[in-house]
Amino acid sequence: MSATVGPQVPSDWQLVRSGGPRPFTTWREYRGPDDLAYTWQDRPHRKGHGARRGGARPRSGYWAPDRLAWWVAVSFVVGSALFILGAAGSLVPSAFGGDKTAMSLFAEVAYTLGALLYTAAVYGQILESLNEDDRITSDGSSRPPESWRWVGFKIRDLGFVWAFVFLIGAVIFNYETIAALLSTAHLIPEEVGLWWTSLVGALFFLVASVLQTFEAGHGYFPKTLRNVSWWVGAMFVLGSVGFTVGAVPGFSITGSLQAEGEPGASIVKIGFLVGGIAFLVGSWLMLPELGKEMASEQDTDASAEKAA
Repeated sequence: MSATVGPQVPSDWQLVRSGGPRPFTTWREYRGPDDLAYTWQDRPHRKGHGARRGGARPRSGYWAPDRLAWWVAVSFVVGSALFILGAAGSLVPSAFGGDKTAMSLFAEVAYTLGALLYTAAVYGQILESLNEDDRITSDGSSRPPESWRWVGFKIRDLGFVWAFVFLIGAVIFNYETIAALLSTAHLIPEEVGLWWTSLVGALFFLVASVLQTFEAGHGYFPKTLRNVSWWVGAMFVLGSVGFTVGAVPGFSITGSLQAEGEPGASIVKIGFLVGGIAFLVGSWLMLPELGKEMASEQDTDASAEKAA
């Protein structure tokens, strides 16, 4: 369990100031003996100095398979596309010749695969947090951790906390989507699938996404809207709201808004469609975000090599 927040810096560096949404710290400013300042920011550092394989570094965030952050983004993109596909397919029953069973199977398969990819992506974000390059040298470059960590807790690290909350929601979502798929295929009783778990999972997504915006904006409100990392979180917030709205009819106990009838069924489909689109936009923005941070990392390393 990590007891500190921030990188390991040279002993002759002085911490000048720090900040973030309390009680978390998401940035720190240091000053070295040469009177030069170095600013560490949690998410940008994690993306630019995150887990990676050796070899030549890619120049673009759109194609960087040596980076864990790239696989996280791609998994979210494909998972979001599957949610959109499932919702869109369920809105067009004529595409299945009016066969509601075929339509339902198509939608549930898409939702299940999408939820599994979300789970993999969120676990990847946890691994990013656990394995970021956390040792800063005197020239401002960084060194990777000495050993790979598959599990761990960094309860004072907001980036880890929101990813862990997101993982809980994803696991809950997996239960509902898999149960719904199996019950649609008549492999398990329908009552085994609990609709309310979708709502609970979506609410966990919402909390995690809001915390993500806090980390990216270094506070409860962003200081500037020209922050691609904050827009990633904002799109995830919108996606979570869409999923929450889509899950509400399944939780209805009044009988007036059931998912099996109208308008409940349409609310489910449209909610997941809109949510999937918002998640897709946010996921896609993670690619230029990665490219920006990789470029910053390469500039730092180049300056260090020139100084040497």
